Amino acid sequence: MDRWVKLFANKKTIAAVFLVIMMILGVVLWQLDKKVTSQTLERLSDQLSLALNNQLEKERSTALRYALILSQNTALNDALENDDEDKGFKILSEGMESIKVNTDALIRSQVITSDYIIFARSWDNSYAGMPLEFLRPDLLYFQTHRNPRSAIEVGRKLGVKATVPVYRSDKMLGFVEVVSFFESTQDYFDRLGVKMYVLMDAQFYDTAVFMQENPAIGKEYILANPKYTQSDLKLLGGVNFNVLKHSRVISSGGRYLFYEPMKNGAGETIGAFVFSLSPKQIKTYAHSDEEDISFLIHLSRNELYDVMVKKSFDNALFQSVYDKDLLYLKDTVAPEDRELFLQEAHDRLDAYSKEELIGIMLDYKVNKKIKGEIR
Repeated sequence: MDRWVKLFANKKTIAAVFLVIMMILGVVLWQLDKKVTSQTLERLSDQLSLALNNQLEKERSTALRYALILSQNTALNDALENDDEDKGFKILSEGMESIKVNTDALIRSQVITSDYIIFARSWDNSYAGMPLEFLRPDLLYFQTHRNPRSAIEVGRKLGVKATVPVYRSDKMLGFVEVVSFFESTQDYFDRLGVKMYVLMDAQFYDTAVFMQENPAIGKEYILANPKYTQSDLKLLGGVNFNVLKHSRVISSGGRYLFYEPMKNGAGETIGAFVFSLSPKQIKTYAHSDEEDISFLIHLSRNELYDVMVKKSFDNALFQSVYDKDLLYLKDTVAPEDRELFLQEAHDRLDAYSKEELIGIMLDYKVNKKIKGEIR
């Protein structure tokens, strides 16, 4: 009998030890999984930020290029000077239609008078004559600057706006503008299977009159996406944005959400970009090669190099954002626009001292070395 009692006691002891071991292993595995997930989320956050900046830079550069070309259109400038709205609309609409037919690119352009009144719009001229002074505070920048600029701005609608002031004999005629509403950036992330939400700060409700019917996301934001579902609204409605801003990544509503601030041309935060991924996507990326920097965004080597160069340019000795963009665009200018670009670059660089030009050149040569290091 004692023998059976001892045997039973030994089995209980073994089972208890085995249970403790299993519990320890479970905790260790849970901790390891938690650590891997945390590292994956951090990597994803960085790469989503990089991909977003790359796509937004493309939108800004494309808009600026078209705006610069339009600003040199003599017939359009004549129409603006002569206050011929019908001719201005005809030139804009025909030009943008030609671009769409030949390149399948949807370009929206408009001309604004020097006193901030819509002169003509390529996509809809029914608003010609509407004043913009109180809706476009960013235009006040050109009261003290003659340089074009391309940035995310709030007008009657949130979007990327490339604005070029037009002068004739030192007299300002007005502005040529090309606008986009994040379509190409949205399409890019859609192809990756990543949901991107464009959120405008609710403080701009009165300014963005074309977005006043858009869904409000709590008291903080207004959703700018043209397409959305009730599931999207439910997901965003359950987000604690104070926590998301602070941590950049949170789990909410069965999804992982990533935060990136949206800044205008003055560097002010005017909204946010929020990305949504499923737990399944996170697990997939967790097993990707950590040394493959493009495991999510699939940036080509040249695209990654461009992003890194542009970021480095921000620290160079430029006198304005426009000058940085001008130099950054030098390798993307079409042959037929080369002469115009070189003249503009010459006029801008002529304002720099010898020491400043040397500083810019040295910075650029150092950046060129990046290309050989990307794998």
